[in-house]
Amino acid sequence: MEENRADEKVKIRANSPGKYPILVVELPSGGLRALYFETGYDLGHGKPVEEDWLQENAIGRHSFVEMDPPVETAASSLGDYVRRKLL
Repeated sequence: MEENRADEKVKIRANSPGKYPILVVELPSGGLRALYFETGYDLGHGKPVEEDWLQENAIGRHSFVEMDPPVETAASSLGDYVRRKLL
C-alpha cells in the first residue's frame, strides 16, 4: 500500500460475513471501495463501487452487514480490524 494512502482515515461502511470478509470503505474523497482479504485490504487493489451497489447488491442481496455508525480507522489498520472484530 502506498505510504500516503496507508495513513488515510477511511470509514468502514459494511462488511461481508464469512471466512474471508470483504469490506466496503468510504474514502476521505467520498468514494467507496470494496476491499478484499486476498489483497490485504489494500486501497490500491480495491474495486470502486457506488452507493447504489452497496445498498442494493451488497446489503440487499448478499447479506453484508451495514455499520451504523461507520467505523473510522486508518487504511493501514483494516487488516487488524478484521482480525480483531470479524474473524
